[in-house]
Amino acid sequence: MKHRVLVSIGAGTVWLDVEADSAEAATVQAGRSGGRVLRVEAKPERAAGGRVRFSQSVFLQEALTLLKAGLNVVEVLEVLHRKERNPGFQAILGQVLGRLREGTRFSSALSEHAMFSPVLVAGIAASETAGGLVGTLERYLEYDARLDQIKRKVSASAIYPLLLLLVGGGVILFLVAYVVPRFATILDGSGREVGWGTSLLLGIGQAINAYPWAVALALAAVALTLAWLVMHPQGHRLLLRASMRVPVLADIVVTLNLSRFYRTLALLLNSGIPLLSALGMVRGILDPVRADELSVAMERLREGLPLSEALAGGSMVPPIADSLLRVGERSGALADMSDKLAGFLDVDLDRRVETFSRLFEPLLMTVIGIVVGAIVVLMYTPIFDLVGNVG
Repeated sequence: MKHRVLVSIGAGTVWLDVEADSAEAATVQAGRSGGRVLRVEAKPERAAGGRVRFSQSVFLQEALTLLKAGLNVVEVLEVLHRKERNPGFQAILGQVLGRLREGTRFSSALSEHAMFSPVLVAGIAASETAGGLVGTLERYLEYDARLDQIKRKVSASAIYPLLLLLVGGGVILFLVAYVVPRFATILDGSGREVGWGTSLLLGIGQAINAYPWAVALALAAVALTLAWLVMHPQGHRLLLRASMRVPVLADIVVTLNLSRFYRTLALLLNSGIPLLSALGMVRGILDPVRADELSVAMERLREGLPLSEALAGGSMVPPIADSLLRVGERSGALADMSDKLAGFLDVDLDRRVETFSRLFEPLLMTVIGIVVGAIVVLMYTPIFDLVGNVG
């Protein structure tokens, strides 16, 4: 049977998936990682029907509407379970509803399913202690909408360069694989010598025509590699490391990380979660460099330093951040100041993304134009020479 184990490791906590016959056996296995086991929960098997497709924001919006109408949590889940048309998600809601009827907390029931955000679960857990589930859901929906807006902006800025790269690559492949071999026939019939550049181009075109399946397999391998980089977590990490080596892209990634960090921190603090616990949870959304800086800052917090001083000296504190954090600490409004700081970072992110687009798109068009122009020149120069000699 599968179990989810919450383990405290260093300055933070992580969830581990453990295969064990009982909770006690899962505790022993997880303890071998070197951390301290905080909680063990049974992990239900995935419902039949394969991958569960659902929208967390739609689910939360419907739940929020029903809660505002006066229904309690169990009644809300009963209504949503009856109306759900997706068999997989309906089974998940049934499992959550069953756990609630057994007396389990709402947050614990949701935490058994990885599809629900850990930030959402933590906020609900805090609201169960301090009250205010409706306010927690409202804040999370606003937070989720802002993050989704940022993702759409970044994705939209990448669509045009990607299309340009695909179209340009297709044109180049067409010229080399289809047009060049036909020019090779003309040049072979003339019996004239050609330059090394034209010879290389003709050789590539003839090789593509001689081994079309090899070229198709290579293109399929490239497509699969790109899909893996985009969709797989390890691929995401490789892309992140590669992007951090490009100056302009590195600035965008860092700004995006800091924006998510401060916005998520504001949400958790507004939900009533203590600062150190909130930082431990937010650490997981940062890149490795920022995550290490945050670990050092958390140690300074434990020594009694305020957050602004604990984060000072690293890349976690942009120029405007230090002032806002100090004001928030003095006024007791650290959550509000973190949210405002995230807003400033969003504006800075928009500017950086726009700058990158203005630099990268013309550069990409220039490179594609140079390659296509070089192919045309290498193809037609021997023809012009032949025509000139005949004349």
